[in-house]
Amino acid sequence: MNLYTLPVSQPYKVLLTGDSDFVIEFAARLDGHAIPFNILPPMDMMDELDMELDLVDVGLGESAMDAENYGSFSDRVLGDVRSEAGTFTHIVDLSVASLQERQATLEIAGAVNPLATVMVSCLTNTATEIGMLTGQGGRVVGVGLAPSLMSTSTRVDVAAGLNSTPNHLESAVRLLTTLDYGVDVVEDRVALVQLRILAMLINEAAFAVMEGVATPADIDHAMKLGVNYPKGLLSWADEIGIPVVLLILDNLHREYQQERYRPCVLLKQYSRAGWSGKAAGRGFYTY
Repeated sequence: MNLYTLPVSQPYKVLLTGDSDFVIEFAARLDGHAIPFNILPPMDMMDELDMELDLVDVGLGESAMDAENYGSFSDRVLGDVRSEAGTFTHIVDLSVASLQERQATLEIAGAVNPLATVMVSCLTNTATEIGMLTGQGGRVVGVGLAPSLMSTSTRVDVAAGLNSTPNHLESAVRLLTTLDYGVDVVEDRVALVQLRILAMLINEAAFAVMEGVATPADIDHAMKLGVNYPKGLLSWADEIGIPVVLLILDNLHREYQQERYRPCVLLKQYSRAGWSGKAAGRGFYTY
């Protein structure tokens, strides 16, 4: 693992896309550091993407209608990404959707910004996978950004895909350093390091609750006192969102086929009941 603290020597302009809640959280961090950005709502999948962009008009028209989903940043939503073509230094995709659902947005955004570094959430897929599917392998860099943690974390994992070029890795590191993150450059794996370990620990804590070993409050109290965690594991699960934790575990299990990543049934039941965590008012705790 390498630690990077690179100096900043260039202005930035960021194009954000992905799940609206996650985009809003990261947008607030960009805004707090006076980094200009725009938002591109995710586009629906298309059977074939035309790199001349002749087929994109319908999707772009629909994106303007999604502006209200971004709250106080609704004025940053682009109705047509081509209007700012070539102006973005970074494209940041904070999606937890399937790889195929992310393809259209990333290909279109990347096509009209051919020099931009493409930073993608690696909660469910590796940077190498995403880079190959979108045909942008040389520019894609994975990041371990998770909901609720983006605004409070002091460190973030970053991974170059196997085809990524060093200049794009350095560009991603510079942007994150400008946002006051300490950056750990790690190997390109599903969920990278921090979130892989955290999801596995949350899973074990959920098994302990399901088996009647201890209550959520007792487990969280023990973890804070015993290993000096800043939060209890199950409080963390509620903040991240139980469905997001499940997505991470499902994809780790898909990748490694190891029992330790098999999601606890209790997590599945809570998600089915709509007890997704703090944002929903109920998860392992009631809010």
